[in-house]
Amino acid sequence: MSFLSDIEVMIQMLTEQEIYTQPDDFERLLAFLNDLHIEDFARYLFESDVVYFVGCGSSYYLAVSASKYFSRVTGIDAKPLQSGEVTFASSFVLGSRDLKRSAVLISRSGDTTETVRALRKFNQMGIKTFGITLGEKSELRRICQSSLVLPLEERSVVMTKSFSCMLLSLFYLIDRMAKIANDYDRLVRLSRKFLHESEKSIESQAIDGAKHYVFLGTGVYEGIAKESALKLQEMSLTFAEAYSTFEYRHGPKSLVTDQTLVVLYASDQNPEEVTLLGEMQRLGASTVLRTPAAENGQDAFLQVLFGQLLGLIIAKRKGLNPDQPRNLSRVVFLADESR
Repeated sequence: MSFLSDIEVMIQMLTEQEIYTQPDDFERLLAFLNDLHIEDFARYLFESDVVYFVGCGSSYYLAVSASKYFSRVTGIDAKPLQSGEVTFASSFVLGSRDLKRSAVLISRSGDTTETVRALRKFNQMGIKTFGITLGEKSELRRICQSSLVLPLEERSVVMTKSFSCMLLSLFYLIDRMAKIANDYDRLVRLSRKFLHESEKSIESQAIDGAKHYVFLGTGVYEGIAKESALKLQEMSLTFAEAYSTFEYRHGPKSLVTDQTLVVLYASDQNPEEVTLLGEMQRLGASTVLRTPAAENGQDAFLQVLFGQLLGLIIAKRKGLNPDQPRNLSRVVFLADESR
């Protein structure tokens, strides 16, 4: 095989490599976070009446999980917002000007047009902004009042390790600023075993042969469910949906057949979630119960690995290249009339 062919093979395996090397990334990231001096790092988030978590696509689903975790830990009102809605919706209205408001802007590249425009809008409104990104020279870092740039590179089009690492970083920051105990050392040590067992579960249960995939999660895990469905759509062109767990009874279950697979990201072993899975089984669906590895949702950055692996495995078995997802680009740039 020629040298050029070796490079081509490496490029074809990029997404797969970035999924499977996440345990190493988690270890390096946790060491980086432990060394941060964050006593005054984005303190205004914790002095706010409301905090908006803002992003597009995967970054928005990350915002869903992060906002719910932030509220759970701090008791402060937090709301996930889609960058496009902030930027384009003429009817979009934020909370009262009398409230102390701040926003967390989430973007892998730091240059996604809708998120940068939303950031400018927040700045014009006097809303304090904090950004998290991998883009050291990005617009997000340049314009945000405060930012966290992760020492991480992701070259694939589909977001995988950037999602899990940004989520871990936000949870870590929230816990440390709130001065509460966290379990991230144990969870990071668990990540290799978690990845292996997730892969084994997918292959041993043959759960990659369904025609219709449904992901359910509530609280912190709602964003993980939505991101899992997106991974299947992006990597394997598979029909996948996601819902807040208890909403699935109210209409969407009408699509359940014997070719449906329902994956539930359980929250602290809520018995009603297990009851719901039983209902789906009686309707003919196959089901997978993903049990939590931590009691307080801190394992969300691990749970998303299951959805990433499922999307990868289905793509490979369909003969699709997840490094070349249809109709997608790594960064979404729009014409920016403000320049």
